[in-house]
Amino acid sequence: MIDLLHSKMPVPVTAFSSLRVPLVGQSVHAGFPSPADDFIEEMIDLNQVLVQNPTATFLWRVVGDCMIDIKIFPGDVVVVDRSLNPKHRNIVLAIIDGEPTLKRLNRRGGMMFLHNENAKLPAFTIADGMEVSIWGIVTATIRDLKK
Repeated sequence: MIDLLHSKMPVPVTAFSSLRVPLVGQSVHAGFPSPADDFIEEMIDLNQVLVQNPTATFLWRVVGDCMIDIKIFPGDVVVVDRSLNPKHRNIVLAIIDGEPTLKRLNRRGGMMFLHNENAKLPAFTIADGMEVSIWGIVTATIRDLKK
């Protein structure tokens, strides 16, 4: 069994079996309690919702706070798809000098720039000699709200 909670390596989603949960057909309003059991419409598979390409999709646990302005926090799990082509404004998992990191990809004038999404951090710059590659595209985040 994969221990995602303690894994420091990317976890392929193919390691997980299908997980079907009920989809409630009623919208939820914050602050108004409603017994949802009477409104369940169907069962949905979270793998189908979160994963487009199972053989190219991995889960990574987030450490650090460089993306907190877009609500990606330490401890979150990001869903990363390696089969997608990186596009302007995507959130990407980049490998910079051998270290994985999340950044916002911006393209201007044929050039690629990677940015932190935390106004409290200094601007990120790619220095001469740095080895940078885009490992995959972040397609979703998963957060445990009980923490």
